[in-house]
Amino acid sequence: MNSPAPRRLVSSLALLLVFISLAGCAAAAPSPSIVILSPNGTQAGLGVRDTLYNPPRPAPALQLTDQNGQPFDLASLRGTPVFVYFGYTHCPDICPTTLADLRDGIQAANLPAKVVFVTIDPARDTAPKMKQYLDAYSAGFIGLTGTAQQIATAAAAWGVGYQPGPVDSLGNYPMSHTTEVYLVDPSGTLRNHIFFGAQSGLIADLLRKVSQ
Repeated sequence: MNSPAPRRLVSSLALLLVFISLAGCAAAAPSPSIVILSPNGTQAGLGVRDTLYNPPRPAPALQLTDQNGQPFDLASLRGTPVFVYFGYTHCPDICPTTLADLRDGIQAANLPAKVVFVTIDPARDTAPKMKQYLDAYSAGFIGLTGTAQQIATAAAAWGVGYQPGPVDSLGNYPMSHTTEVYLVDPSGTLRNHIFFGAQSGLIADLLRKVSQ
């Protein structure tokens, strides 16, 4: 079965409907949870599904600032598989779960690979903040940030949608966003779009396939 085309930014209306549907749950949660979005802006269910790009396609460009404040170009990682994920450091659940699964999957495969974590919240996620956050994983992850426009351009190129939620009395806010991980093979080709909830075993299997 052919995989969907690269995801487009979700519409504000679709995001608003998602927020409304979750409003009844917000009071019971200690902190607002990230909305899981499918490509058309609706809530995506968990479960195993096809991850292949068919046919594979060149990965979009990704040129931002890394967690050390240095210019970064995804092309510099050619020769190594790369998992690209868009999220944010204030995420209470989805992002840390995904990053932990990626770390564990790479360790299980016992193969060289990189993880590039791109913030969709550059107002809060400065380079030092990204470094502090990713150092906790002790996995050599690369964190990318930039201006709001640079992040918007990069997200659009990768088909990632995101939207800030309501700001609370302390100035905190959640970010709804596309939750897929994108696997780029050593030649710079997009091979898989991995759904949220994929376990480390599946991640390891996909890494082995693109490393062959």
